[in-house]
Amino acid sequence: MRTLIIGDVHGCKDELEDLISKFAFVRGKDRLFQTGDMINRGPDSLGAVELGKRLGIRSVLGNHESRLIRIFSKPDTKRTVKDLFYLERLGSSAEALYQLVKEWPLWIDEPDFLLIHAGLEPGKDRLEEMSSKIITTIRTWDGYGDNLDNPADPAWFDCVSWVKTVVFGHWALGGLVIREGFRGIDTGCVYGKMLSAWCPEENHIYQVNARREYSRLEIL
Repeated sequence: MRTLIIGDVHGCKDELEDLISKFAFVRGKDRLFQTGDMINRGPDSLGAVELGKRLGIRSVLGNHESRLIRIFSKPDTKRTVKDLFYLERLGSSAEALYQLVKEWPLWIDEPDFLLIHAGLEPGKDRLEEMSSKIITTIRTWDGYGDNLDNPADPAWFDCVSWVKTVVFGHWALGGLVIREGFRGIDTGCVYGKMLSAWCPEENHIYQVNARREYSRLEIL
């Protein structure tokens, strides 16, 4: 048995198929996982999520799935302009996507790795005590959790130690992270870069090129 943990897909269904093919996935023998943010920005969010369901990919909630769930938890009259814009980007598939992703977990804790979307909350050693917002959005750590994306602050994984390898996505600008105890595998496929995945048994990174640039990576 081999395992493939796939980074942020963002609707890039074709590249997801390319990567799984490159891995030579064997149904019923190999395992597939994914870091969340399967949806939005790219060309085929529903196709990507439905492919994941057919192949048995186990995904965690990313910030994009979490946002979709929050929007659908509100009455229509309480949705903001930004909420409506988000739904518009997903188009007619928004309701179907919500139904497919609403039960995804915040983390998947396997004997050989911990899978999360963005990162762990420094200073806490129990997942159940960590903020769901931090788990799905952290990049850097300011000591408080007020600003989770400040280039002047250290990366969250510089502030955390864990008992097994932590695999995460969410940080396309940071690129591939390969260091003891951590694997960061969001390499910006939707921004025209690469879709990446890690196989723990081989300790190998599989990658495919994006077929094109679907969205622009904005550096704030």
